[in-house]
Amino acid sequence: MPRYERYQDYLFRDGRFVGEFEEMYRDFADPWHQTSTEQFASEKAVGLNLLNRLAERAGVRRVIEIGCGFGHYTARIAASGFDVLGIDVSPTAIETARSRHADVKFAVAGIDDRRLLLDYRPDIVVMAEVTWYVLDMLSTFVSFLRDDLPQAYVLHLLTTYPPGVQRYGTEFFTDLAGIKAFFGMRYLESGEVHGRGSSRTWFLGTWRPEAEDQWHSVV
Repeated sequence: MPRYERYQDYLFRDGRFVGEFEEMYRDFADPWHQTSTEQFASEKAVGLNLLNRLAERAGVRRVIEIGCGFGHYTARIAASGFDVLGIDVSPTAIETARSRHADVKFAVAGIDDRRLLLDYRPDIVVMAEVTWYVLDMLSTFVSFLRDDLPQAYVLHLLTTYPPGVQRYGTEFFTDLAGIKAFFGMRYLESGEVHGRGSSRTWFLGTWRPEAEDQWHSVV
């Protein structure tokens, strides 16, 4: 019997982030509808296209997805020919991911597992709908990427909400422009899809001016 009626209550309560991910995954079979609908969201298709274009233009192949959940998006990235590792802080989520995608690599780890990230040396870091849950570590993580993994591109996908709807994280950002200003990268492409009561945003960013020049110089 779930402790809470909604899976969201394991993440936010009384306007505060609590982040009980393991308990949520134990009590709910498909949080965020990631198995049924979320993996096919419009910005995720855009993200796959950007990854494939990046592989073609820059020859990159090593990808790490942070907060992979059940690994459906990780598996779609792997199916495109990438050497991808999906990580999540929930052992239950990773156990499910491994059972559903036996040919894909997964590990129990979080955004603060710097040694894993340094050892893996990803060409691309994918953050798909995870950023709202790591805001307390986001500033130091962005600095870590810039200083210790400057060669890595970042594919960032995040749903945002209009004024009056968003109640958490407003001091960080509320829209795509704010997200891009926070990360402070050079953006190869960015955009958003507007839906009912929310917008799905994306960007593909780099720290290196030469990588930006390469992206835009190829027709």
